[in-house]
Amino acid sequence: MDITLSFSLSILVVLGFSLFSSLLLLRKRASFSPNTPPGSIGWPIVGESIEFGLSGPPKFIKKRMEKFSPDVFKTSLLGEKMAFFCGPKGNKFVFANENKVLASWWPKSTTKVLLFTEVINEGQKVVAPLLANSVHDILKPEALKQYVPLMDSMARKHMETEWAPFKEVKVYPLSQKYTFALSCKLFMDEDDEDKVAKVLENFNTVTNGMISMPIDFPGTAYNRAVKGGKVLRDGLMKIISSRRKELIEKKEIVRDDILSKMLLVTNEDGRLMSEKEISNNIIGLLVASYETSSVAITFVLKHLAENPHIYDQVREGNSKFTRKGK
Repeated sequence: MDITLSFSLSILVVLGFSLFSSLLLLRKRASFSPNTPPGSIGWPIVGESIEFGLSGPPKFIKKRMEKFSPDVFKTSLLGEKMAFFCGPKGNKFVFANENKVLASWWPKSTTKVLLFTEVINEGQKVVAPLLANSVHDILKPEALKQYVPLMDSMARKHMETEWAPFKEVKVYPLSQKYTFALSCKLFMDEDDEDKVAKVLENFNTVTNGMISMPIDFPGTAYNRAVKGGKVLRDGLMKIISSRRKELIEKKEIVRDDILSKMLLVTNEDGRLMSEKEISNNIIGLLVASYETSSVAITFVLKHLAENPHIYDQVREGNSKFTRKGK
């Protein structure tokens, strides 16, 4: 199989992991005040969630950018008031003000699905301890280099088994499968394909349902997500407990993954992170790295497929890079 695509997959995943701490949903540290962006919060309780679900994110956002502001507008989704930052100015404001006037935040309906809420304070960042310690080290350019060979080998194997035998493939689900498998390997040193496939199936149920209307009744997507989230957390707790036991018995780190680093991370009061806190951090990383990388891969490959001349240039450049590397 042409190494151009496997090389591209590796580079895109590096970029995706570098960006997984970016803010997707944000709100001011203080509650909404009279001095808020233009927009509408819709109906009581449900807000504009129904319209958001019916029209889809692109149309919903475009309509409000045209009606209220191309840079920022307020709305209410999933039972929470929030602001959407759009366009170059909005994105510049977001990335220039992280931890200043903006903080990462997940709606309560989302944390209920994914996390052990009893170990999260109201104003606490979901992955604050991790971002301040382990992830900071792994995101350094010099640290990322050590993972490129692993990413490349997994990309090659993935393409040989999932792409090469077929004349036509659906890129997005396959890129999701690859990025999730890579995340499991980097975060937890888990590479059992059957286990990863089962976790991914449940993970998709969780991620699809957690952004639906938060109605926790049997049969609803949100209810399935809540149940799936419990299964996901229970599975993670077993892995974390086993790894902590392994660390205590061997008295040294024997695996080079994020989980190993988290088992040694201490909070501000000097105590080790609890297993529930570690689980929250792992889930936060899985969610944040899953969509960013797979979407980026899908759009880049779509662009290359629609523009053969660009693909040829990328392939030529990659060939030169490979020859130089050898």
